[in-house]
Amino acid sequence: MKKHMDTAKGHLVVAMVKGREVRINFFSPVLQLLVGVTAFLSSLVAADRLFHFYVALYWRFSKKRPEEAFEANPLPDPAACSQAFPKVVVQIPMFNEKEVCEQVIDACCNLIWPSDRLYIQVLDDSTCPITRSRVIKKVAEKVALGIHIEDRWRSNRQGYKAGAMIEAEKALGDYEFTAIFDADFSPEPGFLLKTIPYLIDNPRAAFVQARWVFANADESVLTRVQEISLNYHLKCEQYARFATGNFFNFNGTAGVWRLSAIKDAGGWNNRTTVEDMDLSLRAYVRGWKFIFLNDVTCVNEIPSTYAAFRHQQHRWSGGPMQLWRKAMDQVWESEIPLVQKIYLNCFFFGTRLFATHIVSFVFYCTLVPICVVAPEVTIPYWALVYVPILVTISTVAFTPRSWLYAIPFVLFENAMSIVKFSAMVSGILGYLRHIHGS
Repeated sequence: MKKHMDTAKGHLVVAMVKGREVRINFFSPVLQLLVGVTAFLSSLVAADRLFHFYVALYWRFSKKRPEEAFEANPLPDPAACSQAFPKVVVQIPMFNEKEVCEQVIDACCNLIWPSDRLYIQVLDDSTCPITRSRVIKKVAEKVALGIHIEDRWRSNRQGYKAGAMIEAEKALGDYEFTAIFDADFSPEPGFLLKTIPYLIDNPRAAFVQARWVFANADESVLTRVQEISLNYHLKCEQYARFATGNFFNFNGTAGVWRLSAIKDAGGWNNRTTVEDMDLSLRAYVRGWKFIFLNDVTCVNEIPSTYAAFRHQQHRWSGGPMQLWRKAMDQVWESEIPLVQKIYLNCFFFGTRLFATHIVSFVFYCTLVPICVVAPEVTIPYWALVYVPILVTISTVAFTPRSWLYAIPFVLFENAMSIVKFSAMVSGILGYLRHIHGS
């Protein structure tokens, strides 16, 4: 019996030695290569973050603002001189938004603008009877008050949000500008007065984007971490890109477009799940300018359930990769400066929207844990420690009241990395479905 046990132990030792040799000679070199590549990508992500962080802080504490480079003369009193105002359409795309459909209609009907120069379209693709009932009732109520508002319901969701926008354009005629608000947004009455002057006085400006603020950020840990992420995107990334003259995209809502710019860019298109970024990119390569107003805000509600949050992040992570795959040739063939072509492909898409997801999931959530069983693989200390600290601090800094949520933010980001990574891969490979929520 003892002899058999000794033999078994001997075989086990031999197997362990052979396994170690295989790991060191075959597995570990591949692992080291992957660590090296992803660590390099993490350095690009860190450099991109540092650039935007520095620019945003510079302009935040500067005596001037980047939007001051654009003229914006105040409009006269709407009641005294309505003909001086351009014709504006307010578009409210929605889908099964029963909780907020009425409040967004109320907010848009309260916008200060001459009534004979304002037209409101409720672009409702809802299949929910409750939502439809509330929209119909609310629109009828506003029509009875003399407000020029129309409920445009579609029996199918062909083209999703982009499809609804395309069909709605047929009724616009000589309107010059369109203000777009998703159903969970509530613009303040003076929103149009603060934004449209920038389009009137700058003929080559395609759109004006306002900054989002959040009504329900304190509702839960989930909404708190979303506030951190969105504040970084808006207060840092979007603001820094605008300040440096680089490309930034329309966020899909809380902004005003010049209708002639939409037409010049080829109109709305549903070829990706990020129709707003698609339209922005096509307008940009046509030479149009964009304006981001950090001091003009619009209240909205953050997704308060994990299912809604996951759905949103999947779309936001996969859609840009769809667009990058389909529009890359158009960017290189355009007449924009070479430096902007490089920025778009290497940094906007390549680093922020591609490498970031690889670093988050492949490096930190996959390779680092695997390296525990391969001690001969070297992980750069700066990539393991300094880069994540830098990314976390530079992100949370734009939501000062949420420093206590920095650790939950990191945990949520790691947990969501598999969702974002899989969506990104699907977008690149062309398998991402249209999973619009609105």
